[in-house]
Amino acid sequence: MAIGRVARLDRARTRRKRTFVIPLLGVVVLAVVAIGTGVALGIFRAAPQGVQKGHVAVPASAAAPSAVASLPASEESSGTGAMVEVPNVTGKSLSDAETLLTIAGFVVSRVATPAGEAATGTVLAQEPASGSVVERGAQVTLTYAEDSAAVAPSGKTNDPESSTNGRVYVVCVDPGHQDKANSSTEPIGPGSTTMKAKVSGGATGAVTKQREPDFTLKVSLRLKRLLEAQGVKVVMTRTTGAVDISNAQRAAVGNRAKADLLIRVHADGSTNGDVRGLSTLYPAGNDWVRPYTAKSLLAAKAVHHALLLTTGAVDRGIVQRSDMTGFNWAKVPSLIVECGFMSNPAEDKLLASDAYQAKLAEGMTRGILAYLWGE
Repeated sequence: MAIGRVARLDRARTRRKRTFVIPLLGVVVLAVVAIGTGVALGIFRAAPQGVQKGHVAVPASAAAPSAVASLPASEESSGTGAMVEVPNVTGKSLSDAETLLTIAGFVVSRVATPAGEAATGTVLAQEPASGSVVERGAQVTLTYAEDSAAVAPSGKTNDPESSTNGRVYVVCVDPGHQDKANSSTEPIGPGSTTMKAKVSGGATGAVTKQREPDFTLKVSLRLKRLLEAQGVKVVMTRTTGAVDISNAQRAAVGNRAKADLLIRVHADGSTNGDVRGLSTLYPAGNDWVRPYTAKSLLAAKAVHHALLLTTGAVDRGIVQRSDMTGFNWAKVPSLIVECGFMSNPAEDKLLASDAYQAKLAEGMTRGILAYLWGE
C-alpha cells in the first residue's frame, strides 16, 4: 500500500515539471523570434564586424587589423555601449557641424586657426575622421577657420601695411618650463652672485593632472598663430617640451631677436586650493630692468586688461618683480602672464579646456597689438 502511494506521488511530480518546462521553452522561442525581427527591421543595429567598444575603426569594407586605434582617455566610453558612425562635417559651417554631431550623440570641441583662404566659421578638419565608428558620447574635435580680424583692436585690420605703417613688429613668446626641470643654478642677473635654479618643473593640475609645460605650449602656439595672422613676426623660445633652456637663455632669445616684446606664458599654483585668478607680472625694482620698466608696465597693463575682458577671470592684479632671472637678463620689454591656478580644481579644469585656452590666446593677442600699435 505504501509503495503504491509513493508511485502516485512520483507521477504527479513528473506532470508538474512538464507543465512548467513547456511554457518556458515557448518564452525563449518568442524572445529569439522578436530579436531576429528587430534586427531585420533595423530596430536593433549591431556594430560592424571588427568594431570594439571604446575604439575607432574604418568602415568594415576597408577595415584592416592595423586600422583600429584607441581613443584618447578623454574620449573613451560614455557608458552607453551604442556604436555610431561619425558623419562628415568638413567643409560645413561650424554651427551646422556642431548641430549634426550633437544630434548624432557626440561631444564637440573646437580648435580655432586663422582663416587663410577659407570662409570664416568653416570646418577645416575633424578628428575622428568621417566614417569612423565610435561609441556614442565620444568627443569629436573640429578645427575651424577663425576670423583673425576679430582679435585685432578696434579700428585695425590684419593688413600690416595699414596697421603698422609697413613696420614688422617682433614678439618673442616663451612657453614657461619644459619637460624636465633643471635644478642647476645660474646668476639671477648679469654679474650677480645670487643664484637660482635654471628652470623649475612647473605646476600640475589638481584634477586634470595636466602639466604646466604642456599647457603653456598649447596656449603659446595659439598665440603665435593669432599674432602672425596680424602680420607680427613671432620668435618662439621653444616649440616642444624636449628642450633644456634656462630662464636666462630664454631672455637671450628675445634679446637676439630684438623683440618689441617678450611675453612669457605661465600658470600658477598654491597650497591653498581655493585661490584662483589671473595676474600679470612685469620687471621693476633693480638696475638691470630699469631701462625697460616703463614699456614693460605699459605692455602689462594692455595685456592684463584685454585678458580680463576676454576671459572674465578673477583679477589678481599687475605685479612688479625684481627677483626673476628671465626678467633680469632681458634687454627688451617683457612680462609674464600667470593664466590661473592649476591648484584650484575648478580653474584647473577651465585651463585644460580648448575653449578657455583660445580665450587666453585671444586676450593676449588683443593686448599685445594694443601695446604695439599704441592704443
